[in-house]
Amino acid sequence: MKKIVAIFMTIFSVNLFALSFSVAPTEFNISLDKNQLYEAYIMNNTFSPLRIEIYKEDIKGYEDKSITEDIIVFPKIVSIRPGGKQLVRFKVKPNPERKKGVYKSLLVFRENPNNIKTVSKSTKDGFETKLNFITEIAIGVRGEKKWKKFYQYYFY
Repeated sequence: MKKIVAIFMTIFSVNLFALSFSVAPTEFNISLDKNQLYEAYIMNNTFSPLRIEIYKEDIKGYEDKSITEDIIVFPKIVSIRPGGKQLVRFKVKPNPERKKGVYKSLLVFRENPNNIKTVSKSTKDGFETKLNFITEIAIGVRGEKKWKKFYQYYFY
């Protein structure tokens, strides 16, 4: 009997804490000297369609070394079918006035639920409630600006 209860609890806890979606990769280390396009995949882990909003956010303590204003994300809202995945691209606008150093920002992926209401019922046997969780995942974008290299030419 204890084994059955243990198996039931394991299955229940895994389903309880599963995320609605996942994002890959989980962080970006980029060069701010290059003008490149970066890609992330969002995977729907549920049996129903999801709508995900993508936005940018500063990291506390890095407000002066932030690249949030220079990040362009597209699309900003995506719909993903059950079990599907969606590609999201972003780039960092070049800023010639940016000084040498490390800059950080966050890309936040937030689930937009269709129904945020909480349903609760009271029956003769007890009380029943249904909660909807909103998944939000933030991934780090770390950019490094290096000195430009100047080459000297020697003429003989």
